[in-house]
Amino acid sequence: MDIIQDDMPNKHLEHPEDTIFDGRRVALKAITEMITCKTVGIKWDGAPAVVFGTNPANGKFFVGTKSVFNKKIPKINYSFNDIETNHKGDVADILRLLFHFAPRVDSIIQADWIGVGGSHSYTPNTLEYRFPTEVPGYIVIAPHTLYEQVSADSVGHIGINLASSPTCYCVSATDAWAFVEKELNFTDQWKSFIPIFRSKTPHPKVAPKIKQHVNSFIREGRIADAQEMYDSLPDKYKGEVSVYTFKAWHYIYQLKQRLQCGIRESGDVKCYIDGEPSKHEGYVINSKNPYKIVDRLTFSRANFNLRKNWKNEKV
Repeated sequence: MDIIQDDMPNKHLEHPEDTIFDGRRVALKAITEMITCKTVGIKWDGAPAVVFGTNPANGKFFVGTKSVFNKKIPKINYSFNDIETNHKGDVADILRLLFHFAPRVDSIIQADWIGVGGSHSYTPNTLEYRFPTEVPGYIVIAPHTLYEQVSADSVGHIGINLASSPTCYCVSATDAWAFVEKELNFTDQWKSFIPIFRSKTPHPKVAPKIKQHVNSFIREGRIADAQEMYDSLPDKYKGEVSVYTFKAWHYIYQLKQRLQCGIRESGDVKCYIDGEPSKHEGYVINSKNPYKIVDRLTFSRANFNLRKNWKNEKV
């Protein structure tokens, strides 16, 4: 197993433009990552997220969802009986397969579930993946993050290559990869940073509400201008931000779109949405501060509006 990049300090990848709601310093860090970005990884559109491996606290193999990292009530499954107790429906079925067929690794791995082996076409979420040949193994996953411990404070290392086993096929760079063909140059764009320095940062407890507000426009399939984003905020949140906060959001969003135009894909796996050819869901900047580069009007909107049976369980 090879680690491509270290030090991912969370279990959730953020959109670069949304970092403005976490503070100017965080947003400037995201901008720096995009401007200096040289390599990216494929973001696979699998679902749900699964976690498996050996818990160093007791030496036992376990499986679970991201709920294994819950602070109050972690759901760590060391047996089929644990799965029966902690999970229901499709999630429980997937975890039973994972418990039976996942490789017994000494580390802790987070992956996206792709499906059951033996086919050449998979639609785990929004995208349909078509492999050139029938995928071997009993289960198919897309590993992406390594953890050293099972705890709410666990730090992840993003971008891993986990070797496939006879029972578990792990998608890797041999199936699909991406590279930055044209790097960004913004030495003459300093005036565009003005909204960032004039923006107002919401309280950390309010920031998720502001992000949900932005997502409401994504669900509609449009990007509202900064003034509409601000004017349509509930009154109780208006004092937490300013119109410059949303202007900064737009600047970072446009920067991300320019980066995305300079990324090229390669590999044998083809992607489709409703039978039409598509790009991959997005990319992950390979750095100490990774962010997801996603076309939100295509993929985030589709994910918001897609009914996922496994989502019915609170994990």
